Amino acid sequence: MATQIYSPPTSNQTSGIFEFFKYTNDVSGGIMFPIILMVIWFILFISTKQFSSSRAWTYSSFVTSILSIILSVLGLIAPRWMYLSIFMTGMGLVWLKLEAK
Repeated sequence: MATQIYSPPTSNQTSGIFEFFKYTNDVSGGIMFPIILMVIWFILFISTKQFSSSRAWTYSSFVTSILSIILSVLGLIAPRWMYLSIFMTGMGLVWLKLEAK
């Protein structure tokens, strides 16, 4: 008998897309969606780098915070990741305000 690294999914855990996402997030220790949000943040930051760094930071943080609020309400990420993205958006807004002077 082979050793299993993780428990295979049951039919209840794969009955829909939400259940499947919840299963994969649980198997990964709750880190799957925060990593996905981080990758989205980096992609948005690099793609909006044509503007100033403060604008790119604020835009990517804002989009990530909207996505993290949705994921937190669905229970797919811990609220601390949502608060982190909101804090990063606030930092970006302060940076924009300081740069405007």
